[in-house]
Amino acid sequence: MLGTLQWFAYIIFQLFLGPSIAFVISLGFLLILTGAFHEDGFSDFCDGIGGGWKREDILRIMKDSRVGSFGAAGISLLLVLKILGASESLASTGFRLHHIQYFWNDQLTSVWLYFISAHSLSRFFSVLMMLLLPYAKEEGYAKPMAKEITWSQTLFASLAGLIPFLLLSYQHPYFLMSLVFIIPSLYYMYSLMKRWIDGFTGDCLGAVQQVVETCIWISGVFVWTSI
Repeated sequence: MLGTLQWFAYIIFQLFLGPSIAFVISLGFLLILTGAFHEDGFSDFCDGIGGGWKREDILRIMKDSRVGSFGAAGISLLLVLKILGASESLASTGFRLHHIQYFWNDQLTSVWLYFISAHSLSRFFSVLMMLLLPYAKEEGYAKPMAKEITWSQTLFASLAGLIPFLLLSYQHPYFLMSLVFIIPSLYYMYSLMKRWIDGFTGDCLGAVQQVVETCIWISGVFVWTSI
């Protein structure tokens, strides 16, 4: 749903503006819809991992609603990478809708699936992290979800997360190259959580989602130029 809404906003604004500006506006639209929920988690994650040396300190810093130096720097770099990666990727597709009366075609479908995959696949890996690690805090909004997640819910999340990406990869097999970016980044995130807090928190899940989504946007630069 979020991917489709962002894609629709992008399509509308690129009628009048270039791909880069249209994506930035669509990203702003998405941040308003979600309340920058996952971005806030990524910022807290950066503050905690960057500013704490003990498990208790890291969890305490993550819980603090204030944004520190590491959080501000991290979210700034993330947004720059996301915007530049997506802008270059979308420009590389050669897709441009010049007027509203336009028939649906394969290129439009590919761009739509690209937006959906960025959101659905990143959330799938957040769910996967919940299965790989225990919940790190005694209390928290993610604890009930972490304790009660079932295999049927995991299967649904897997299908919802993987199907758009698999359809896109079926259209353009080069998109499997994005896993070259995603898997090492995901392993690094897992290693940080395992080493420093021996588990995950809600902020960690938001950070995983943001990192994977950004990897998908960046990998598109290489993928679209290879098609």
